[in-house]
Amino acid sequence: MLAISSGAGRAPGDIGFVDPNGYWKDQTAHGAPPGYPKESPACPDVVTGQPFDSAGLRLVIKTPTDAKSLSFNLNFYTYEYPDYICDIYNDFFVAMMSPTPAGLVDGNISFDPQGNTISVNAGFLDVCTPASTVAKQFSCTQGYGGIPGTGFESNVDNCFGFGSCLEPGPIAGSAATGWLETKAPVADPGGDITMHFAVWDSGDGVLDSTTLIDNFKFELNETVTGTQPVPE
Repeated sequence: MLAISSGAGRAPGDIGFVDPNGYWKDQTAHGAPPGYPKESPACPDVVTGQPFDSAGLRLVIKTPTDAKSLSFNLNFYTYEYPDYICDIYNDFFVAMMSPTPAGLVDGNISFDPQGNTISVNAGFLDVCTPASTVAKQFSCTQGYGGIPGTGFESNVDNCFGFGSCLEPGPIAGSAATGWLETKAPVADPGGDITMHFAVWDSGDGVLDSTTLIDNFKFELNETVTGTQPVPE
C-alpha cells in the first residue's frame, strides 16, 4: 500500500502525525504534473488555484509480456468537505500513465464518469455526513464510519460555511471516496510504462488530503480506461 498526502501522511498515534487542518509545509507553489491544476467540469466558472504541498511517487515498470491491462484501488480522504466545494482551494489526486492511453487528453487515468479529477468536486465522494452546498448535494450513502481513526475526524461540526447539513450530527466535516478501482489498457505488453501518483493542495496548503493506493496488478483481460467504486 502507498499513502501520499499534501499533509503528513500519518495516522493518529504515528510518529510525525500532524492534524490535517493547517499543515502548510512549503509556501512556494510547485509540484503538479504538466497541464495541472485543471478545472473540474462539475464546477463551471471556478478557477483552480496554484499547487502547493505536493507529494508523489514516480515508477518505471516493465509490464508482463501477456498483460493486457492494469488496475489498482484508491481511497481519497479530504479535510475540505463540506466548506470548500468547487472552490479555488481544492486538493487533487492524479495517476499519470505514460505512454498516455488512447483516447485521453493527458495521462491521468483516475477520474469520475464526468471527467472530474479525483478531488472534493468529483462524484465519488461518498464517505461523509450528508450536506448541501451551493455547488452540489452529497447523499453520503456509505456513511461516516470510514473517517474516525484516520485523523480527518478532527474536522467536526463544520457544516456552516457555504452550506448546511442535511442531517446534522455530532461530526460533519471531512470526507472520503471509499475504495475505488482504476483500470487502464496496456498498449505494449513487455514494454515499460511510467506511473506517477501525485496529490497537492490548490490555492494554498492549509487543509490537507491523503490518498491510499493498494492492490496494483496487471491483468490478462482488455479494458477501457476508467474508475469505479469497488463493489461492497
